[in-house]
Amino acid sequence: MFAFIAALAQVGGVIVDKITLTRKQVSVHVFVPILFLFLFLSTAILYPFLGHINPDLFTLRYLLLFGAMIVTAVIWNIFYYQGVQSEKFHEFEMILMFQPLLTILLAVLVLKGERNIHIEIAAIVAAAALIISHIKKQHLEFSSGSYKLILAVVFMSVELIIIKEMLNVLSPVSLYFFRTGIIFIFFYIFYHPKVNQVVPANYSLILLTGLLGTAQMVTKFYGFDYYGVVYTSLVLILSPMLVYIVSTIFLHEKLKTRTVISALVILICIVYATLAGK
Repeated sequence: MFAFIAALAQVGGVIVDKITLTRKQVSVHVFVPILFLFLFLSTAILYPFLGHINPDLFTLRYLLLFGAMIVTAVIWNIFYYQGVQSEKFHEFEMILMFQPLLTILLAVLVLKGERNIHIEIAAIVAAAALIISHIKKQHLEFSSGSYKLILAVVFMSVELIIIKEMLNVLSPVSLYFFRTGIIFIFFYIFYHPKVNQVVPANYSLILLTGLLGTAQMVTKFYGFDYYGVVYTSLVLILSPMLVYIVSTIFLHEKLKTRTVISALVILICIVYATLAGK
């Protein structure tokens, strides 16, 4: 259930991010610090009820992992939002869909507890189905924004592996609370945002994406904690499909047969992994 909620929240967050950064033309330098402030505040509401810290957090291993997590998170967020603002929606979606596959491969290689052959096979087949559904005859041409998104995907996947380890000493809410708080401070100092330039309507959009982001990331962390990185990432493969379907409905684009078939394959893989992976 956690992974499905994360997938739905991710769909909404991607769409609102794109609207805010492109149609509303909110600067990344302003958007990102305000977003992380809202992410931090929304998680702070949950912290008294769901926050928990294991004393082992203060050992050298976990302090180093926590520092590495913050660094990778800062890097991928910089590249990600610059890419979102500059790339067309279908190009952005095409690159971002590789993230669950890369996360799955890293988890299988690095995390011993993630090695379940049934879930691994289902995850790889689902990721392949997603990629095949988006392959076109023409060659892909990568712009500077595309390269930023590719780097974001790489660092994003690395951070998720670190997060799985950090969940040994921090509850999902505690982890996201401290993560977003520190990153907010960094981006506020780094970007020096002129918040008075943001109109109230755009503040509402950033707040909405902040709430969706909190729902997405906290439930994703709970999914990692309870079900593992590979299974949760498998379910999250649904997100690009849901984004495509939503954009098809609202933009009145023709729904392609191969996309429908790929969506069915992904659903079958999720059902198989859920039953066989137990």
